[in-house]
Amino acid sequence: MPQRLVVTGASGYLGARFVERAQERGCEVVALGSKPPGSTIVATPWRLGEPARLTAFAGATAVVHLAHDWASDRFHGDTPGNPNLIGTEMLARAAREAGVPRFVFASTNSARPRALNAYGRIKHQTEERLRTQPRSEGRVFCARIGLVYGGPERAQYGLMSKLARLPVLPMFGLDREVQPIHIDEVCDGLLRLALDPPTDRPTAVLAGPAPVRFGAWLRTLRRGRLGKSLLLVPVPIALALKACDWSRSISFIPTVDRERVLGLAGAAPMDSAADLAALGLSLRDPMRALMQSRPARRRLIAECAALLRYVAGAPVRSPGAIIRLARVMRNDPAFRRALPSLGVRWPPLLRFVEPIRPSMGHSLARRLHLAAMVVETLPSEQARRRPGLFAVAAQLLLETLALPFRLLFGRVSA
Repeated sequence: MPQRLVVTGASGYLGARFVERAQERGCEVVALGSKPPGSTIVATPWRLGEPARLTAFAGATAVVHLAHDWASDRFHGDTPGNPNLIGTEMLARAAREAGVPRFVFASTNSARPRALNAYGRIKHQTEERLRTQPRSEGRVFCARIGLVYGGPERAQYGLMSKLARLPVLPMFGLDREVQPIHIDEVCDGLLRLALDPPTDRPTAVLAGPAPVRFGAWLRTLRRGRLGKSLLLVPVPIALALKACDWSRSISFIPTVDRERVLGLAGAAPMDSAADLAALGLSLRDPMRALMQSRPARRRLIAECAALLRYVAGAPVRSPGAIIRLARVMRNDPAFRRALPSLGVRWPPLLRFVEPIRPSMGHSLARRLHLAAMVVETLPSEQARRRPGLFAVAAQLLLETLALPFRLLFGRVSA
């Protein structure tokens, strides 16, 4: 007999994917409130802050509470009257009275008593209230979720994806550390808490175990989605909050919520490795997960062809050589940084940023080294042609012009 899960927020970014993953595991899912568009699951009318019908909990293994009302945070802040706080308490109490064995609450890794945004403070208060409810031990589990990516471009991931499409992006909090985790991995962690939780972890952190700076994450996002580089311009937090207000009055730019800005500004990493291991989760590399888009794959091939042409001194016509280099580059950390677009179009210009003293820690030097290894496997007539007098003179001129730039830019990891 399939296990039955009652899910709130099932129509949201995370909820819709959670429903799919639960059904793939053979679970029966009932939505409290709206169900995902096109879904055939049963939905029971309900709104956050309203009493839930006890019949909705009949035979349920767990309640997975994903719903959150962002408008309530703007209007009520972290006051006791916030419907997110009241509604979660009411829902947990109703589930307990109906005899549901487990209650899983989707929290955030920004949940703190003094979080900069109301969202983080309310999530923390809710966790505390749930723990003090009768018979909460071994029944109530809180999942502190990191920066979720992947799936449809909705919610915060959708906003970041839109912003990362811009070649130049003014942004705040570039040095703040975030912990990206794929949406499927979050869903799998929530399912484990709902179906077979480790009882010694009432609070589990579902977030990437290796924090990255927010600026690096935005570059990774653009690199993975479009294959291109991103120029970031630091913006003070005060100006960013003003921009949130302005964005509401301009129709053609993404609207940014102040709550999300303050949430990022107050972000602090949490140790997640032990919790992920206890839940049996092994997270994928975000770059590899994001590199599935067609534009990113095309860009990868173009960069590999440019590297081979630069090293060989002439276009490399072998598709096999380009593919071999692409396969190696996809798994190499050097690929996280995009080649300059002008260098991809005119490979000789890479000379201006090539380091004078190559180091395997320099991303461009490492990529050129990998390209050279591939070129060495080509037949001698394809690997390198003997340059003519004009080509030698042009090379000497290029070397002379490039020297000051190499001294200036060659120390920067490209």
